[in-house]
Amino acid sequence: MANTTFKGPVISDNGFIGPAAVTVATVASALTAEDSGKTIFLNSATEFATTLPLPANGLHFTFIVKAAPVGTSYTIVTKNGANIIKGMQFVAADAAGDTGTSDDTITFVAGSSVAGDKVELVSDGTSWFAYAFSTLAASITFTTAA
Repeated sequence: MANTTFKGPVISDNGFIGPAAVTVATVASALTAEDSGKTIFLNSATEFATTLPLPANGLHFTFIVKAAPVGTSYTIVTKNGANIIKGMQFVAADAAGDTGTSDDTITFVAGSSVAGDKVELVSDGTSWFAYAFSTLAASITFTTAA
């Protein structure tokens, strides 16, 4: 896999303690429950999909755009296309963001999403609850593909 993972607490020169695991993702992948807690930086010239594991109580992931999607979009999808993503988008431009009530795909939209846009996902064992933060309202969408 072309993804790079760093494990253990990340401590900066200024004493900041970061997440226990950081991954720089450059290719499509399927996450597992063991990946829970990771911050995943999306960094590719050819964007890709990341598949979430089945929901389990307490699983959580953070996705951050490192390289803005240009030709195609980065997507986060549920395993088996289950419509179990519920969430909302918070927009810096003070515009109304998208919401999800029973979706299976979160998209960082090519040509609109920028470096720094992010989505946090947490599971209660049944669903994925998503909180999206973006510069523009069109940057992140919640949709039902399956």
